[in-house]
Amino acid sequence: MKTLELFAFDLDGTLLDTAPDFLYAVNILRERYQFDEADYNQVRSRVSQGAASLASYALDLEGESAQKVEFHRQELLDIYENCCLTYTEIFDGIEEILTKLNNKQIKWGIITNKPRRFAENIVENKLGRFKVPFLICPDDVGVRKPEPQGLIHALELTNSIPEKSIYIGDHKIDITAGERAKMQTGAAAYGYIPLNDNVKNWDSDHVFNEPKEIISLIDDD
Repeated sequence: MKTLELFAFDLDGTLLDTAPDFLYAVNILRERYQFDEADYNQVRSRVSQGAASLASYALDLEGESAQKVEFHRQELLDIYENCCLTYTEIFDGIEEILTKLNNKQIKWGIITNKPRRFAENIVENKLGRFKVPFLICPDDVGVRKPEPQGLIHALELTNSIPEKSIYIGDHKIDITAGERAKMQTGAAAYGYIPLNDNVKNWDSDHVFNEPKEIISLIDDD
């Protein structure tokens, strides 16, 4: 295997366990419209699919107009902005990975579909001690994954060779983005995998059932 010179990560469901805060926000929204409490597994499985999926589940919006879904998506995000640091924690094993990358002076950073309005604050509060080298959001490149522009920007920013770089995420769109950027790919199987999906069908170069399994790629360097 080629020595890896860049480790790029998705954020939600890969580095940080943000699902508890999304559950909290979804339940506030559901209570507002007199729904019962949400099912945690349903929320967890939708986090990496974005706020529209969460809002649709929260208020049973399947089949509703795009305008209605968008209205409630924004409503959910406004709630989430006020609680996004309440229960979010770093996944077990990630601290060791980021510490080792820094100690070995290996390039790394974050590429997320999360808007910078949320991502910057969360990263600073939960990962600031690791001095994150770069954070790339859709705001920075004008598109969301699976489009590869964010990953390509990271490669250019760090002067890295795609074939010697890896992108790790917990959704098929992460793997697709990595492939389009000609990078190696890693599926975070411990993350927010959609229900009835299977990471084995994503055709990633690596599958990590626990964060600590990523360490082997660093130790190979």
